[in-house]
Amino acid sequence: MIPDYLIKSTQLFVVGLDIEGWISTTGLKFEEEFMLFKKEYINKPFISFLDPSEEGLFEFLLSDLLETPNKSKQVFLSFSNQKKINWEFSILKSEEGDIEGILGIGQEVVVSKESHDSVERLFGQAGIKINTTEDVYIKLNSNWELTAINDPAQRFFNKCSNSLLNKTIWQVYPSKKIHQFALEFKKAREGQDIISFEEYRGDINRWYKVFLINYEEELHAVLQDITDEHLKRLETEQAKITLQQILDQAEESHFLIDLELNVLGFNQNAKKLVKCHFKKELQQGDDFLPYLMIGMEEQFLKDLEHVFAGKSNSYEKEIMHTRTGEELWFEHKFSPLFNADKKVIGFVYSNKNIAEKKQEYKRVEEKNKVLREVAYIQSHMLRSPLSSMLGLLDLIDKKQLDAENTKYFSYLKPLAQELDMVIRENARKVNEFD
Repeated sequence: MIPDYLIKSTQLFVVGLDIEGWISTTGLKFEEEFMLFKKEYINKPFISFLDPSEEGLFEFLLSDLLETPNKSKQVFLSFSNQKKINWEFSILKSEEGDIEGILGIGQEVVVSKESHDSVERLFGQAGIKINTTEDVYIKLNSNWELTAINDPAQRFFNKCSNSLLNKTIWQVYPSKKIHQFALEFKKAREGQDIISFEEYRGDINRWYKVFLINYEEELHAVLQDITDEHLKRLETEQAKITLQQILDQAEESHFLIDLELNVLGFNQNAKKLVKCHFKKELQQGDDFLPYLMIGMEEQFLKDLEHVFAGKSNSYEKEIMHTRTGEELWFEHKFSPLFNADKKVIGFVYSNKNIAEKKQEYKRVEEKNKVLREVAYIQSHMLRSPLSSMLGLLDLIDKKQLDAENTKYFSYLKPLAQELDMVIRENARKVNEFD
């Protein structure tokens, strides 16, 4: 059913397909394009000669073609060798009107480099770098109809070119959310400024950055796939949130400082510290030096030498409350921050009020002092008379005691010896504790 002049054409790609898209006939140019193609392998699916990314588009075309068999369909498809072909597919019918197969006629697309360059230059003048071979590009007339599309646009809309051209953007856009952005399209149409926004395609789980420019009464739209960039941004933001949550739960006050001694970040405890001591609201970008506590100036300069040399430092130091003059103990820590090249780009200053810790330490010291005093009393003031008592017990003449006193005397010396052992053991424990 395919005319002989089409089969022998050296300018047009010609294929005959069954209704499932399998090849039944090939033209001369198609065979020349694939020198390994043999007549005995004629029964092969047409998509096996296409770039894998085009398979879904071709399957859509077949379905669309069979639903409207009286209309031909045009589509841009790339062969597996990356050669782009503008195809027109139509239904082949018998004299009785029965569907016999599908005829495909294609012509190699020679895309005008000047056309691509002019679009890229138009967006470039607005500071937007685009790539018309990768980014989705469409052009709309005053009636919101698509008058020009590129190959990525076919894949984005999942429609062939003649199913898109001369249709309004509202008719063919694959997401109903397009109506949410109608105002943005209207603003772009009415002004000369570039309009941009982000759009999420839930059906394919992809994020796009949309750019709109009105030029010479035509609206040019570019959609850039920013899914990877968006996911990385979300991961970074989530990591920041998680880190901030960890910092906010910490007992210490944390200040993130750059090399110019400006505050890059902080946690809630740091914010409270500044509010309490300086009666100010801590903000990113603040100079850190005004928030340095009284008595820290000289030590802080020494700490900077260490941290800029890539070394950490920590110590405990008593400082004065800026407003009340109260002496408070703080633990101070300085930790350098490095970039990927191991270069110091800032540092973290952390402090913690350890007044309670110091008071508890003081209470423990006082208790220990009392214990030592008790141990001293037991070791010297009690053991000395006790030793004398034990000596005197040895001097008593037991023969002069009656039977009852002898019995009581036999209890006295073991008790004294047991008391002596207790005093010795207490003294030993205190000495070991020291």
